[in-house]
Amino acid sequence: MNDQTGRIGEIDWKRLSSEAGWTLLPLRAFLAVVFLDGGVSKVADSRFLDDSSPVSMHAQVLAVKAHSPIGSLLTPAADHSFAFGVVMAVGELAVGIGLLLGLWTRLAAVGAMVLALSLWLTVSWGADPWFTSADLVYLFALTPLLLAGAGGVLSVDAWLARAVTMHPGRSEDRTRRALVTGAAGVAGLVVLGAASLTRRSASHGVLASDGSGRAAAPSTGSPATPSPAGSATAGQGAHTVAKTADVPVGGGKEVKDPVSGDPAWVLQLESGAFTAFSAVCPHQGCAVNFESARDGFACPCHGSRFSATGELRRGPATRGLTPIAVHAADGVVTLG
Repeated sequence: MNDQTGRIGEIDWKRLSSEAGWTLLPLRAFLAVVFLDGGVSKVADSRFLDDSSPVSMHAQVLAVKAHSPIGSLLTPAADHSFAFGVVMAVGELAVGIGLLLGLWTRLAAVGAMVLALSLWLTVSWGADPWFTSADLVYLFALTPLLLAGAGGVLSVDAWLARAVTMHPGRSEDRTRRALVTGAAGVAGLVVLGAASLTRRSASHGVLASDGSGRAAAPSTGSPATPSPAGSATAGQGAHTVAKTADVPVGGGKEVKDPVSGDPAWVLQLESGAFTAFSAVCPHQGCAVNFESARDGFACPCHGSRFSATGELRRGPATRGLTPIAVHAADGVVTLG
């Protein structure tokens, strides 16, 4: 027993910590790049903070509010989406810098986990099956960094710890950490400034990979057949959802599917020709927004895009929007 105890006491914890650091280094580097890219791309894309854009922070909140388990708490984020969007972008950039440098690593991991948890409870809540949510995976992927920190490898935290050992002094330690943190903050502001200078305007349309403008991939379901006003007969289970005058020619109107209770879009791309689609994105259940007859639909949560006829243009969704039977007669539009 004593011999075993002695051997346990002789464990080289410093060596084990170093080995853990090298093991965690690929994970730390990957997560740093992910959060840096997330923060920079939000600032660089003018649509993210533009409430009028169908792929903005505002649109994302509205798209997930009804189905999120914390939907009742999202009202402030919807009302002040610009401020919340800036905070999210700065937070992601700060987390990325912290993980990349190994500076305040555990604190950075906590911040990243809060962001991942909030995204899981909102934009990724509709993942089916639930364990396919990327944000849930990120949440658990961050736990090793929360428990072990940077592990003493290629880390500012480790360098500061060695400096304290060589030159002890509490005030001196605080000064070093404050200076390094300030330098990292300045670097972050420079990155944000550079990103803001490259802000791109909202995209008008998405071309297929061959540049033809056709849908990159067809929907697995057939597009809904246009129903000329006054010529279609509504079925027995049809429900009135709008007046024909409320659906502009060349545009659409968001309504509620009376059968499923989910949001839906009724379109009148040509005068008298009505179509309807479920607004639920087949990727993870966010509500898509209709932009125009040319640009089609856009999912504000993960960037999937669909043509005005419901066909898939760009993933991560793997199929098009679900068509809904629509009828227009006597000045009203019915679904079902």
